[in-house]
Amino acid sequence: MKKIGRPRKSERKENISVNLPKYLVDKINDKLSWKSSRSEWIEGAIKDKLGEGGLKLGDAPTKVLLSVLIHSRDDISDFIKVALQREMDNIIRQEMHELKELEQKMGWKS
Repeated sequence: MKKIGRPRKSERKENISVNLPKYLVDKINDKLSWKSSRSEWIEGAIKDKLGEGGLKLGDAPTKVLLSVLIHSRDDISDFIKVALQREMDNIIRQEMHELKELEQKMGWKS
């Protein structure tokens, strides 16, 4: 007989309650984007601590990936390294521009 409905996840999850100091909760919240799940972030942190998480390159920030390619790889040509450095400079320039806009919007002085 064919099952009807949504397929079930193979791994069941269980709700737990954990008391954490407010500063830790604040640090976690600071790491999350608007679309991120706190539960998934904490699950990943626990898996990392237990040695089950594994490194995911896709989770690394773009600036970190660019920096590794620019400074730690010998198999990349100087031409490509210069192009990557320019991209990194553009990202940093954009972040600085966004920061200045936020400072102006909030009335902060730098």
